[in-house]
Amino acid sequence: MGVRKKEATSVPEKPKVRTPRKKAAESPESRSEEHAPSGKKVSAAPKGTLIIVESPTKARTLTRILGSDYKVKASVGHLKDLPPSRIGVDLDNGYELQFVVSEGKKKVLDEIRQAARSAREIYLASDPDREGEAIAYHIASELTGLKKPIRRVLVHELTPRGIEAALAEPGEIDLHKVDAQKARRALDRIVGYTLSPLLWERVRRGLSAGRVQSVAVRLVCDRESEIRSFVPVEYWTITLEMRPSDPSRSSSVFAARLDRIKGKKAEIGTAAEARETVDRILSEGFRIAGLSADEKRRQPSPPLTTSRLQQEGARRFRFSAKKTMQLAQKLYEGVELPGQGQTGLITYMRTDSVRLAPEAQEMARSFIAKNYPGALPAKSPAYRNKKGIQDAHEAIRPTDAVRTPDSLEGILDRDLLRVYRLIWQSFLESQMVPARYLLTTVTIEGDKEDTFRATGRRMLDPGFLVLRGEGVRSRKKTEVGEEEGEEKDEEETELPLLHEGEAVEAAAPPVSLQHFTEPPPRYNEASLIRELEEKGIGRPSTYATIMSTILDREYVEKRENRFHPTELGETVNRLLVDSFPDLLNVAFTARMEEELDSVEEGEKIYRDAVDDFYRPFSKELSKARGGGMANLKAQSEPTEIPCPACGTLMVKKWGRHGAYLACGNYPACKTTRNIVETENGPAPEALPEAAGEICPACGKPMVVRKGRFGTFLACSGYPACKTTRPWPPKGESGPPVPLPAEIPPCPACGGAMVVKTGRFGSFLSCANYPKCKTTRPLPTGIACTRPGCGGEITPRKGKRGTFYGCSRYPECDRTYPGRPVSRPCPQCGHAFLIEKKKGKAAFLSCPEKGCGYESEDGEEPGITA
Repeated sequence: MGVRKKEATSVPEKPKVRTPRKKAAESPESRSEEHAPSGKKVSAAPKGTLIIVESPTKARTLTRILGSDYKVKASVGHLKDLPPSRIGVDLDNGYELQFVVSEGKKKVLDEIRQAARSAREIYLASDPDREGEAIAYHIASELTGLKKPIRRVLVHELTPRGIEAALAEPGEIDLHKVDAQKARRALDRIVGYTLSPLLWERVRRGLSAGRVQSVAVRLVCDRESEIRSFVPVEYWTITLEMRPSDPSRSSSVFAARLDRIKGKKAEIGTAAEARETVDRILSEGFRIAGLSADEKRRQPSPPLTTSRLQQEGARRFRFSAKKTMQLAQKLYEGVELPGQGQTGLITYMRTDSVRLAPEAQEMARSFIAKNYPGALPAKSPAYRNKKGIQDAHEAIRPTDAVRTPDSLEGILDRDLLRVYRLIWQSFLESQMVPARYLLTTVTIEGDKEDTFRATGRRMLDPGFLVLRGEGVRSRKKTEVGEEEGEEKDEEETELPLLHEGEAVEAAAPPVSLQHFTEPPPRYNEASLIRELEEKGIGRPSTYATIMSTILDREYVEKRENRFHPTELGETVNRLLVDSFPDLLNVAFTARMEEELDSVEEGEKIYRDAVDDFYRPFSKELSKARGGGMANLKAQSEPTEIPCPACGTLMVKKWGRHGAYLACGNYPACKTTRNIVETENGPAPEALPEAAGEICPACGKPMVVRKGRFGTFLACSGYPACKTTRPWPPKGESGPPVPLPAEIPPCPACGGAMVVKTGRFGSFLSCANYPKCKTTRPLPTGIACTRPGCGGEITPRKGKRGTFYGCSRYPECDRTYPGRPVSRPCPQCGHAFLIEKKKGKAAFLSCPEKGCGYESEDGEEPGITA
């Protein structure tokens, strides 16, 4: 069961493992729910066992629970991956993947091998999902030559009972899961390593395309198109406050809304129609035409899946999907609890299932019976999973219901506590009775042609809502609930006692309000994740990465927590939709996800799934490369915008930083401008003058420009004058960097010296560049303290970064490790101090040997000369 020695260029041999039985995968949930005492050590496996997990935090939690009889090592994620420098998929040989040891992981692998040599047996306890299965497979392929028993364990919760259950029934590596992960990896690598270079060539460098991310961008762009094409329609609503005509009951006022006119739905489209209707209502008499009271139920939601956890985190707390998953990962891997050590607080957080183990349901029932007996159902509610979901492990839940969020106040930080409260509350609510309320509807008819409707709602039994502090007469707002952005329920309003046939009258004049229909809302993270899930695109474990990628690539941007497509995103989306209709087709992408699931279930072969995607994709790719995809770099789009320098109409072009405007008279006029969107459409970016800043070379005003490294000052006489200066200083936002009081002219040609910024910071350069390429360090204004030197302390670049030294080097070789500050030493009187750092704290130190003065940590360093 050995593996080949040269893994860098070959596919690792499969370790001889079998597909595990379903029982093995589910066994951790069929164990006792009782916690082992904190001092008890788990002993489900023999001594001398090596357990390999993914993260160091998880390793620490396992070490605390298992004790010294076990050795626990962390792989720190994937040990092996496809090579970064090439596609790594053999397209001509059954789509074999060419895995190599990941950069920086050789030392980790060596430590695991060393520990494995002295172990009696090896347990692979990476996460219980596709990625975790692939990690276990790659580790096994590296350790099979040791001839040690290698077993797979699925740890669903990092508690004594969960770990004992996992170790008691070890299984084997699920090769179907491994193949499913390989198929997904192959598809993503094929798309990324073939489409991205095409986009670099046709649009700009640094772009990327992805099998799922590109569909997500398309959804955002399509929604934006809907919004742009939407035409709002005006409509009016009319409400009327009423009361019984009986004077003794005149205080029983209630509000009703106009519902029907002449028996048809009330549709009022203009202000004139609204005024006419109001005038008619003022002359009408009204009576109660109908009363109905129905008991309604509000069912609790199922326990959380990965997708719903991400959606609720975004909706309630405005967390990104990435942040929500990072917080959940911490809760799963373990948090330091007083007297208990590192303890896992929730079960595994990557799951599509709403199923709960029977023992988990009993745990919830026990807690509810003790604390909320009125909300305990006769039997535990059961929730049905969606068709085709992966049911390897149960829904996300707390490992111990008794560990309430309130008991963790002051132990968990605010964000961790919010996510834990969300999971804990969702779990318990799912096992409680529904909320019951009485919905009353009253129909009021006028003696002409108008019908009003009033509704009221009264809580009968709060059911699961009692967990949020809501009683029959109370509507307390809690952190997980309305205060955090949860959709508000209907108002708890009660109607007065009314009788059918009773006369009622207006208590105040009718109120008419104008409205307009609204376009569909732009996606936020919660709604985009929900859309992807409903359409079967991607998997919940990938959504956080997708959200981050489309933002990082600048295909979309967030404004007011909503996704807006950028011009770059819409351009790339248009090119991909035109050239790769299948790749950007929602139904096609969803079908591919189903095929990947079929590979995991053993119903489809890895190579067939990849081939079903690659064959149509390769045809589209060949067509795009042959000229089917437009080359924006070689195109220029005419505009009606005049060049600010010569008046020639500008053209829109694409460069390495996106779209920009260039003079149509190029190369005679080389004026360029960034594009900004205005109310009248795209326009050249206005370049503000920097007040009081004059070009030292030609005397024209300096203006603010944007370049690859941010903003800077440039002469308004460009391209005739190419003088530039940094603005604002790095790490600041304010006025331009002031020039030193006196700057001698260029020693080579006598021209003016100007401040410029390069890869190593600011420096002085001759204004006659490129004819004269003289440069000098930017002076600090602090004189060298060596007697008779006359030099000045200036910044210099060395092997270990920036340091400061005398400008008369090599005649004077004085150097200083920190930036000089024009402040005399209060201890020895030295002319200046230098900045130093200890960790994140900055302080001032005297450079004079033997003095030893240091300012206290946090003391204001002073003004730099």
